[in-house]
Amino acid sequence: MQPLLLSLALATGAAQAGELVYRPINPSFGGDPLNGNYLLNKAQAQDDNKDPNAPDFGSFSETDLFIQDLRNSLVSNAIDDAVNATDPGRTSTIDSAELKIKIVSNGNGGFQMQITDRRTGEVTNINLGSAANNF
Repeated sequence: MQPLLLSLALATGAAQAGELVYRPINPSFGGDPLNGNYLLNKAQAQDDNKDPNAPDFGSFSETDLFIQDLRNSLVSNAIDDAVNATDPGRTSTIDSAELKIKIVSNGNGGFQMQITDRRTGEVTNINLGSAANNF
């Protein structure tokens, strides 16, 4: 039995221990700053809280989306008409139940847009001078 114990003791070798070093992962506690984006993405993926003020895009029907596209197209066409008009004072008006949008050309590639909110009476003016002078 002694030769067996002796052979086991020789076979195991000497036990070695290394120094235990703590390296933080979180950059807030001294870790690698390149880990910040990864940790933020992991936290956001696990977050199941919903913002009560966030719009719910899943509730829009196909009709709502079509009306939104139609409005965008009307405003875009009215702006194009104002920018391309050579005579100052050319006016395009878009009326809806909630908004009245009036676009007036200045004849130099620019326009003035007046947006009136019918519910609140609030008026917003947007002035874009000559397209050549804006760069």
